[in-house]
Amino acid sequence: MLSETLRDLAGASMTDEDGNGVRLELCPPATEAEIAQIEASISVALPTELREAMRVSVGFANGPLESLGFLDVDGFGMEDVFPNAYPVGHDGFGNYWVLDLRPDEDECGPVFYACHDPPVIAFQSPDVSDFLRASVSIWQPGPRSTVDIVHEEVTSAIWASNTGILNRETARNSPDAVLAEFASGFPDEAMFADLRSPKLGDGFSWGRFGPRKEWIRAGAQRLWAIVPPPQRRGLFARIFFRGDG
Repeated sequence: MLSETLRDLAGASMTDEDGNGVRLELCPPATEAEIAQIEASISVALPTELREAMRVSVGFANGPLESLGFLDVDGFGMEDVFPNAYPVGHDGFGNYWVLDLRPDEDECGPVFYACHDPPVIAFQSPDVSDFLRASVSIWQPGPRSTVDIVHEEVTSAIWASNTGILNRETARNSPDAVLAEFASGFPDEAMFADLRSPKLGDGFSWGRFGPRKEWIRAGAQRLWAIVPPPQRRGLFARIFFRGDG
């Protein structure tokens, strides 16, 4: 449970980037008024596990990330990709780790990393507890933190290779009936991203076709489509091939 994770991590020993010893500090719990205000501001219910955790603490007062908690919910955007995103951390540079809340679902995960430079979405953790532990481990000895891996390497790899993007032919001919049916409603030039069963390293470049192009989500499914803008002909093609007129 997330509330147990908060209690387990409280007081954890860490070493910051300057070599100084640090003790992880819990923030106070949320008030019932704060919880009610948040629930009134979003269009879906908070997961029970998250609501109960907020009665223990709203997050951490210090640690490797700029913010690691549950009250910094303003200013995220990207409603076409995550219409009910709930931030649980950010790096101080406009990049967020978010819960993708869905209607009629009481799950406290998965957590995705929404990055603007490069503009990609990456799977981070199966649930918030795993994300918190991985975040704290950035400043602890042992295996490298998956949060550090996603932040420093996975996003760049997704952007460079354009992995996670399917063309319409591949999507339309998929044995997955949901993907195939979704793809059938789009033109041939459409592209698709599927994060219904993600693993570390998975994601897609949401900004590949420019910041003004919107992704179209398949309802509550973590499945998206985008129709790229038409390719512009070069200068000489526009001069010498003006059509019939």
